[in-house]
Amino acid sequence: MTNKRTYNTNIVIAIALLLLIVSGSSGWYLLPAFADTERNTSALTDLQKDEAFNIDEYPDNAADYSIQLIQIAESTDGGLVVYTYQPCQKTTYLVATEINMSQSESVDGTLPYGLTLLNSDGVFCKYKVNDITVSVEATRYYNISSIFRDFINGIDKETGNDNTTDAVAFDVGKLYKATTDENGKISYTYEIKDTVEIIDPYAGFLEYFNGFKFCSWSHCHSHFVSFSTDWAIDSLKEADVTYFAQKCYYHYSMSSGAWTSKDNPVKDIVTVKGEEKGSNEADGFLGKQYEWARIQTVDEFINSESLTDEVKQGVKGKQWVLRFLETPYVESSTGVSSSDSWTELSKVTVLRLEFYKNGRLYNLGAVSDKVTGSGKPGNTNTDETASIWEWLERVTGIPQWVWIMLAALIPLAILLPVLSFIFPVVGQVLLIALKAIGKAFLWLLRGLWWLICLPFKWIYRKIRGE
Repeated sequence: MTNKRTYNTNIVIAIALLLLIVSGSSGWYLLPAFADTERNTSALTDLQKDEAFNIDEYPDNAADYSIQLIQIAESTDGGLVVYTYQPCQKTTYLVATEINMSQSESVDGTLPYGLTLLNSDGVFCKYKVNDITVSVEATRYYNISSIFRDFINGIDKETGNDNTTDAVAFDVGKLYKATTDENGKISYTYEIKDTVEIIDPYAGFLEYFNGFKFCSWSHCHSHFVSFSTDWAIDSLKEADVTYFAQKCYYHYSMSSGAWTSKDNPVKDIVTVKGEEKGSNEADGFLGKQYEWARIQTVDEFINSESLTDEVKQGVKGKQWVLRFLETPYVESSTGVSSSDSWTELSKVTVLRLEFYKNGRLYNLGAVSDKVTGSGKPGNTNTDETASIWEWLERVTGIPQWVWIMLAALIPLAILLPVLSFIFPVVGQVLLIALKAIGKAFLWLLRGLWWLICLPFKWIYRKIRGE
């Protein structure tokens, strides 16, 4: 009997070791099941449900201001909670604010989800993930790239430029999988995932003149964020950027004086693609049009723009620039009153990068601090206007030289009768020259019209069967 029990025990141990090897080779690690987690239980109580949990592995460290995500759990009310180890919590009280997470195996669609602190127990904290409802699917994924907390003056590194850091990001790089079996039991596993660190992000905007429109001066603000990474990226293909946008207004009148108002900030996200280009509208009188690639190297950015010294210093030594958004800035005046409207951006963050390195395509969640720019244009050509000829060509499609010729002929035609009266011979010569130029110009216009109509004539003849 003893030998049989020993034999059975050995089989169980062998199977367990085999499962462990298979699990390790696939990259997935088993976690304790917290499926019955209540929101009002303490972080430490929940973590100690795992028999392998060792509190001695999480020492108190007053000099470590990081936040480390160590576990997740689906709560009994259909939400998601996360558990963190915060080494300095006993001496410096920290609160995590957001996680950068997607609910899929890939990081596509990753978003910043707000966190609500449920409780703190020593160096452990328990947070509710806001705006998350657990899916009814049998297998659910939580792909977490990073976790944020607010910037702390005197502890965290200053930017050293005209930007301010709003929040600091810490690497997580874990793909959690929750699986419900046919008996309703939930098991958790996780896999370590690569992330890309966004180093020293720098945000700002450039201002371009869109032109005069009905007692107003219209400009375009082209917002950008510049950075380096801890990867040797050969080609940056795509990026997700999130930010807060706040519409601002200024008004002045002789009767009511001056006042300023701002709408509530609105969080938004944009996907920037390398093959796309951005431009200002330049739809007003004498508006000058500019065009730029959405994704640029810093050298391309510097060489193609008239940047201020502050911005040159801010992007110096970095690798990439994302030109991710354009917003209008309008100044209006009626003589007795004036008003301005514009949009301020804050808390700019890179969430995801897709790039090539050594011929291989990577799609990784980003670990990026949140930064806010200075609020001042980063270029020196903010009021540069187009020439009248350039503007006419863009509006009408007629080449500049045609407009220049017309501008020369019109005053000449007006002055010709006067010159003919004062200087008969000179007038006759000018008249002959003017007629010749006019005929040549007329034939040129006819030729252009013939070229324009040619494809339509061919289509018409094809329809008629000619």
